[in-house]
Amino acid sequence: MEKSFSNMEKNNKIKNSCQVFLIYPGKGIYDYGVKDNIEIGQVVSVPLRKKVYQGIVFGEGTKDFPISKLKDIIEVHSSIAISPELLNFCNWLSNWYMSEKSQVLKMVIPTAKFLNPVKKKKILEFNNKSDIQTTFLGDKVIEYVRNNNSTISECSAAINVSYSVIKKLIKDNVLLTKNINDIEIQNIKNEKTPKLNHSQKNAVNAILSVRLENEGNIFLLDGVTGSGKTEVYLEIISIELKKNKQCLVLIPEIALSNYFIDRFYDRFNFLPAVWHSNISQNNKHKTWRKIINGEVKVVIGARSALFLPFQNLSLIVVDEEHDTSYKQEDGVIYNARDMAVVRGRMSNSKVILASATPSLESIYNAEIGKYNKIVLSERYGFAKMPEITIVDMQKERLPANKWIAQASITAITRALESNEQVLLYINRRGYSPLTLCKSCGYRFSCPNCSSWLVNHKKTNTMLCHHCGYEEKILEECPNCKSKEEFAPCGPGVERLAAEAKSLFPSARLEIIASDTLNNSIEADKIFKIISKGDVDIIVGTQLIAKGHNFLNLTTVIAVDADLGLSGGDLRASERTFQILTQLAGRAGRANKKGYAYIQSYDPSHNVMKAMQTGKIKSFINAEAEGREFRKLPPYGRLASLIIQSSNLPILENFLTVLSSRIPQNYKYRERIDVLGPAPAPIAKLRTFYRYRFLLKSKEDIRIQPFIKEWLRNIKLPKGIRIKIDIDPYSFL
Repeated sequence: MEKSFSNMEKNNKIKNSCQVFLIYPGKGIYDYGVKDNIEIGQVVSVPLRKKVYQGIVFGEGTKDFPISKLKDIIEVHSSIAISPELLNFCNWLSNWYMSEKSQVLKMVIPTAKFLNPVKKKKILEFNNKSDIQTTFLGDKVIEYVRNNNSTISECSAAINVSYSVIKKLIKDNVLLTKNINDIEIQNIKNEKTPKLNHSQKNAVNAILSVRLENEGNIFLLDGVTGSGKTEVYLEIISIELKKNKQCLVLIPEIALSNYFIDRFYDRFNFLPAVWHSNISQNNKHKTWRKIINGEVKVVIGARSALFLPFQNLSLIVVDEEHDTSYKQEDGVIYNARDMAVVRGRMSNSKVILASATPSLESIYNAEIGKYNKIVLSERYGFAKMPEITIVDMQKERLPANKWIAQASITAITRALESNEQVLLYINRRGYSPLTLCKSCGYRFSCPNCSSWLVNHKKTNTMLCHHCGYEEKILEECPNCKSKEEFAPCGPGVERLAAEAKSLFPSARLEIIASDTLNNSIEADKIFKIISKGDVDIIVGTQLIAKGHNFLNLTTVIAVDADLGLSGGDLRASERTFQILTQLAGRAGRANKKGYAYIQSYDPSHNVMKAMQTGKIKSFINAEAEGREFRKLPPYGRLASLIIQSSNLPILENFLTVLSSRIPQNYKYRERIDVLGPAPAPIAKLRTFYRYRFLLKSKEDIRIQPFIKEWLRNIKLPKGIRIKIDIDPYSFL
């Protein structure tokens, strides 16, 4: 990624003409005339055809366009403005990822409603000075209001009284209304300062000692699982809050938000604002306004929180920085981890990338001096790293419908007899990934995608995990009409849970997967039940391997640990190593010894050897050497073009045209490889047929100008879509 960042405008004042991003209904970016000086980021009202829309001043007008032909801005609104820093960030992101600027800006202001002040919530209050006699219903209302803080609608619903009765009491001055804030002003109250160990203190001092002016504001916090990385960045947050600054903490999974909120509240005695897809639009509106007004100081959120309109941002934390969930695959395609670094440099904020298993890209950036690396090599307190055992499944010779090895069963038995908790891990949702007809071999597949339907026994459905297609499990084969029982192939969490329950019938068992936790409230409830010790065996996907701290969990079993090593993903080994390390790190986080059993059919694989021996540096070095030899990231650059259409003949004809237009006279052509077109591994997705071009270049060559040159004069036939993915993470 490029190191230098240039401002959109050296002077934020604009004369004569400007570009305006129209917020609703997503009309894009247009030029308008300017009568008086205005500034980048200001909200304006502008005409478009016969209507008036609100928009954001984005920059200087298009050069060489006659100002006399432009319509003028109608009104400039001074109550709110987006910072030039944030607009500059959006502009940079748009250029790097080759995304429409209007689509990127839509992530900053999802709706024009956000520009309007939030309607204050009014609660009812009894007027002690009133001596007016009321009716029976009036007395009922007064009695309720005396004992409850409620709005008119809440009061009406609670005691079954009409609005008119309540409003009459307000009119007669018997009841008063007062405004309240739904989100409290965030100020530290009675902060509980933990005792940091020597390594944590050194980490905090290292982060505070670096001078930001020299682009030394990016820190890779590399700490083993349980080493106390969270307390390090909470300490930095505490210091920034005392300077009245704003802080952002990015997390990879929504399900982790409640765990972090509990940790945060326990220390600071106030709640951070929360931002992710499960938050209602009304609550997002309130949070957004309080962020831009400076009332919210700390936000915890998913990747989209990176686009919030902070006015005084000084710290960005990317927790579990290696996690692939930070890569947005639809709409505007971007990597939130990488863009956190960009926004941090543009806002002169500290950026902490925290992980027990840092990505190879971040390790490389630390080696070449772009990041400051800080290491926490030991667990906090008396906790020790778990004892890891690789179970050779080739020697186990389990029956076809069994997946838990004898060594694992023995370990589970020992843990349960000691009243300790066990985690069984498999990264597959549902009961089984494939279902066959025993008579004719028919495979249940998705009509919209080139993928099998996953059997979900709990809901009696077959489900496509790519497009969401769902059908009930049939009583007879649609191919041969046989009514013999279908054969499920392979295990998912449901099937693994069934096997565990048959082995340990008295154990209390809970399944944790994205489709069993419908919302963050339900997830919080289940995680608290586990923390209290009311669950003996947890069966989960990778959702359970991230960030959780269950003090009585001592034994972890990874079933089908080789699963992630198959396929053509260049990061397959790295990802498998990361998830297995994170998973093993859930065990023995208190004073009890931890054990991790990794069931593998390929125990000689580099990943399994690294897990067994603990020689992490050797594994990372081997991965790096392989990537460097093949000039793959971080030693080279990749981009992919996915060409898709629901009409296969039209798609194939267009691919022929597109292949013939590859720029052969481009100045760096010999340093850019164009591979393809080839059918994507998932050749059909959501009814669209898909082909892929993969572009590969040396580290010092940008691919984006080449792609622009290639697509410059290409006219897309109706029904053809091109998806550009710079720095791809998914190769499906």
